[in-house]
Amino acid sequence: MTEIYLKANSDGKVYEAEKGNLKMETGDAVLFESDQCQETAVILAGKNSDDGAEKCGVETVKAEIIRRLNDKDEEVIRQRKEEALKLLPRCKEVVNKHSLPMEMADVDLSYDGKKVTFYFSAPGRVDFRLLVSELASIFQKSIRLQQIGARERTRSCGGIGRCGEDLCCRRFLKGNLDDVTMDMAYTQNLAQMGTTRCMGACGKLMCCLKYEVEAYDEGKKKLPKVGSKIKTEKGEGTVIGQNIIKSSVNVELADKNRLEVKCP
Repeated sequence: MTEIYLKANSDGKVYEAEKGNLKMETGDAVLFESDQCQETAVILAGKNSDDGAEKCGVETVKAEIIRRLNDKDEEVIRQRKEEALKLLPRCKEVVNKHSLPMEMADVDLSYDGKKVTFYFSAPGRVDFRLLVSELASIFQKSIRLQQIGARERTRSCGGIGRCGEDLCCRRFLKGNLDDVTMDMAYTQNLAQMGTTRCMGACGKLMCCLKYEVEAYDEGKKKLPKVGSKIKTEKGEGTVIGQNIIKSSVNVELADKNRLEVKCP
């Protein structure tokens, strides 16, 4: 049978399952069963695909796919979220009781209600073994605590970005949020404005920096490189800057005058 990878919606863990006779494609939402509970997930890819778990750099756990999600499942998922949020205040009480340096951010309840995942942020590592034991006793469920970073914390809280829209990470971004680099800001000529211009609500580089970086890379290849010499209508000059959007370069002439030159 063909084996495929799926990523759990609750904690992002990657599972390996047999596709069987089910007709499924990458991105399909499914219900699956692990050794702990029933959860929802998204199909990543086939085992031999370049988009599989090996590319994600994670170990997989065996699971069994039950079926694709349907409209009725969406209602169950909504109810589980409502149930989960009711558990968060009690969890916070227990955290305060143990004086743990944790800030609770969000909570998930598995499809069958057997497993609770609490998400928290903290300045460092936290020994929460006693906390897990007490929470399991209180809620009578399997308990999982997952530490999250600044990006995930902001995604769970939500907010408004510089563009005036709801945060992308809250609306539609999935998976890893940490693959944005300063090089992307330099490519789009944003880093020159200062690092704060490139920061999002989470205090990290804005996720949207990666949306157009490929187009900028292609555009830069069509323009004369910074530092190169080009001929203009006012004589030869040195390229001191590129404007990818306008397909032009800024040139400094021998007399130190500057002009913008449109490139074909």
